Amino acid sequence: MLDLKVQPSSLFIAPAEPEVPAADEEGEDKEPVEVLDLDWHSKLGMAHNIQLVKKEFEKARGLKPVKVFITGPPCAGKSFFGQQLGEHYNIPHIHMEKMLEDLLCWDQEKEDNHLKIVSEKQRLTAEVEKQRQEELKERQRKLEE
Repeated sequence: MLDLKVQPSSLFIAPAEPEVPAADEEGEDKEPVEVLDLDWHSKLGMAHNIQLVKKEFEKARGLKPVKVFITGPPCAGKSFFGQQLGEHYNIPHIHMEKMLEDLLCWDQEKEDNHLKIVSEKQRLTAEVEKQRQEELKERQRKLEE
């Protein structure tokens, strides 16, 4: 048997009493293990607490969210410079007309999906009812025989 002498991390285990260094199997003293007192506020995962994680990230790095709104007359280069800024700073470029178009399409897609689901439920309900009727007819035929 291969013994790698691997110890589990004590960071995630809160000791019941202060840990005293003990000797291992070979008689060597172990160093005391430091246990961190961590405030686990993401027990449900990062996705559940993403806003809290974002705030901590911004606070730890001294970041402040910045939004840039570019305005001007038609054909002045608003979209071009917005795209250039987005590429340079590696941030999303949101075009207002594209966003509104996507919202309208999203609403239409949502409505289409809802209608599709409703019609599928109705079809399945009718099919189940039809099967029940056939089963009843079959039972009646067996009883008549």
